[in-house]
Amino acid sequence: MMKILHIAAFEGNIGDNASHLGFLSILKKLNINAEIERLEIRKSYNNYNQADKLRFDSNFAQKCNQYDCVLIGGGGFLDFWVENSVNGTTLNISDKVLEQINVPILITSIGCHPHRKVPEGNEAKFKAFLDYVITAPNIQIALRNDGSIDVIKKNFGDHYLSKISQILDHGFFYQPKLNNALPITGEYVALNITNDQLEMYNEGRKLSDKSAYLDELSQLVTEIIDSKKCKVVLIPHIHSDVEAIAELFSNIPDRYKRSDIVMAPYFQGDIATDYLFSIYHNSKCVIGSRYHANVCSMSTNCTTIGLSPLKRIEFIHSQLSTPEAYIPIEPGFKDRVLSLIDRAPSIDSQTLENLRAQTLEFYSHYFSSIKRKDKNI
Repeated sequence: MMKILHIAAFEGNIGDNASHLGFLSILKKLNINAEIERLEIRKSYNNYNQADKLRFDSNFAQKCNQYDCVLIGGGGFLDFWVENSVNGTTLNISDKVLEQINVPILITSIGCHPHRKVPEGNEAKFKAFLDYVITAPNIQIALRNDGSIDVIKKNFGDHYLSKISQILDHGFFYQPKLNNALPITGEYVALNITNDQLEMYNEGRKLSDKSAYLDELSQLVTEIIDSKKCKVVLIPHIHSDVEAIAELFSNIPDRYKRSDIVMAPYFQGDIATDYLFSIYHNSKCVIGSRYHANVCSMSTNCTTIGLSPLKRIEFIHSQLSTPEAYIPIEPGFKDRVLSLIDRAPSIDSQTLENLRAQTLEFYSHYFSSIKRKDKNI
């Protein structure tokens, strides 16, 4: 049995959990029997100061060497905007510590899309990290299909791609185990909205008037109810999504809130992920601001509209659907969303299946190479 140390975010965002559950599905498809220990990366963050803080030091390296493989991801851990990081990223591990890890390290289903202003010096730090990676025989990077590979090419050059692959985000392999039907009558539209992403830096595009955005968003909700004859179910992924929903509620007349709007529960973990993503799966249409609201809905062939300021969501719709299905949060988004609810473009199933096959081939080759190095696995 292969022993894997999995370093990622497991509590705090159900989109991350969907990705991790998708990875388990990949292992199952490949008939790989693995014992996985989870290590919460949020405990390594600069703002985490509890007694169980995760420190990327020599003790950490020794722990890694007790496993057959160290898996890091999925998530946006290579977004190189992070202040006070040795390499500019969330994955704040020095080359000195990486050199002490002898087992294979796979940084996978990972994003590299700086969505905040990059501090001075961070590009140089991240470039130095890439320089180390391409010379380290035990490290492999597999970027998720969100345009990250284009970010690497544009900012750092093609030559790094010798050690960098592109695979499908693990969320494209996730299928909710639960099939919960909400206790409501009629069809509904599943809506995920955010606060944090509205402030994210996206090649200069930022929300200029939040009040106008909330007004237009509230009009979108009421028109879905009035003209599309659907209820609206709001689905929070992280705690700040609940705050975003509360702000939206303050702009909506009470008569809609009493009978036509449902708020899904906010909770975390794998069970929560299955429950909440089954709500997406059973909807008439998904309008998603978060990346995995789009990924996992597209994966199960749900009608999916990406309403977001983020380029990574634009990328997956261009790749697997059509650019029309991505709508930036700009004045006039309401009418564009309404026009798509009944006629949103379908998913390009053949392209998706081809990418799934390529991703499975990547993992089959990767884990086979580990087995060849250690025949006891």
